[in-house]
Amino acid sequence: MYPKSTTPFHSLKTILNVALNGNKDHVEAICLRMGINPSEVYEHVCQAMEYGTGHLKAQPVAEQARAIVLRRLDHQQSAQIEDVADELGLSVRSLQRRLQAEDVTFREIVDYARRDIALRLIRTTQHNINEIALVMGYDEPSSFRRAFKKWTGHNPKAFQLATC
Repeated sequence: MYPKSTTPFHSLKTILNVALNGNKDHVEAICLRMGINPSEVYEHVCQAMEYGTGHLKAQPVAEQARAIVLRRLDHQQSAQIEDVADELGLSVRSLQRRLQAEDVTFREIVDYARRDIALRLIRTTQHNINEIALVMGYDEPSSFRRAFKKWTGHNPKAFQLATC
C-alpha cells in the first residue's frame, strides 16, 4: 500500500513535532506527500508516548523472538539466531543473554514454533506427512516424525487421522 519509508530523519522529526502539537491535518498532508501512512504515524507516536510514560510494558525478548521465528518459518525463511538477532537489532550474544535472563533458549523457541506450525498444518491441510516435513524444513521425514512424537506423544499420521 505505502512504500517503505526512506525518509530522512529530519522529516520524521518534523512529523513527530507536528503530531505532538496536535495538528492532525498538517501531519496527514506531510505524510501523504512523503508516501507514509498517517495512521501508522499516529499509532507509533501513541505507542512511543505510552512506552515513555510507563503505561506500555516492553514485550519480553523471548516473545519477540518467537513471533519472528514463527513468521520466518511460515514464509519458509531461515530462522537462525543470527536472523532473529538482526531483526531485533541485537548481537547474537546479547540475544542469548536476554533469553537466558528469561530462562529460555533459542533452540526451545525454534522447537516450540516448529511444533505450533506442524500442528496447524496437520490439522488444517490434507498434505501427507512427507510434504509437511519438507515444508517444515526437515531433510528427512523420519526426523520430523521423531520430533512430532516428542512434542505430542503421537505419530503424526495417527494424529492427523484423529483430528480429521
